[in-house]
Amino acid sequence: MLKMYSTEAISFFKKMLIDRVKPDSITFLGLLSGCSGQGFVDDGIEFFHLMSSKYGLNPNVKHYGCMVDLFGRAGKLEKALEIIENSPFSNSTILWRTFLASCKIHKDIDNGEKAMRKLKESGAFNAGDCILLAGIYADAKDLEGVVRMRIMIKYEGLMTAPSWSSIDLDGQIHRFVVNDRSHVDSEEIYSKLEEMIHEATILGYEFEGRIGSCHSEKLALALGLIKSAGGNCIRIVKNLRVCKDCHSFTKFVSKAYKREIVVRDRVRFHLFKNGLCSCKDYW
Repeated sequence: MLKMYSTEAISFFKKMLIDRVKPDSITFLGLLSGCSGQGFVDDGIEFFHLMSSKYGLNPNVKHYGCMVDLFGRAGKLEKALEIIENSPFSNSTILWRTFLASCKIHKDIDNGEKAMRKLKESGAFNAGDCILLAGIYADAKDLEGVVRMRIMIKYEGLMTAPSWSSIDLDGQIHRFVVNDRSHVDSEEIYSKLEEMIHEATILGYEFEGRIGSCHSEKLALALGLIKSAGGNCIRIVKNLRVCKDCHSFTKFVSKAYKREIVVRDRVRFHLFKNGLCSCKDYW
């Protein structure tokens, strides 16, 4: 179920009950996933309790993961932690990794470090976990913490998945990584990006610096503006979660250039139009 259709999914669920169609664990997994993606905390709590109290279904680790995500995204990190510790899956890397991602969103160092300790104890931590915690340290201007995570990645021999974004133009896939200058139109792309930053800044975008300006999705977006016709929607795919800065930047670009922009990241589809995003800044 696409998270952006959570309201429709809940409505459909109610119709199922009217028609006496008995929901199963997959039904509730879809509902809980949708609630976490849209921030429907009260609805998520209700569905989670309905599983066992009315339908005799035992939540599995995925259902608990949705609840951790639900509370974590909403900033209720202590409640998310309580869910983990009181669940039958308190040692699950799925739950602790989900919790760590929420700590990154809300810049919570203490809980982020706790999640990392649990992941290390399990022996299943990876480079992505280190990168998430490094991001929390970076947000707090804790450069020593960032360095520790980089050393850990190197010392443990952890493989990192590079962030990339791609755009399809006339049937040809153009793929970018951070600070990419390998494209044949690289000079024009970076020139266009400078123009985009200027136009977005006029509208209120707060530019975060040179490195942030070269994230892969910004490069793909610049090429899209160069190569696509004015009325066409620009569609970009990103393999990881779009960062807060790039999300904000894309909103301003959609308004400045009067373009619809769709970005499919690891979490969801984002439709940017006239300075707004379909996710309502909740992803």
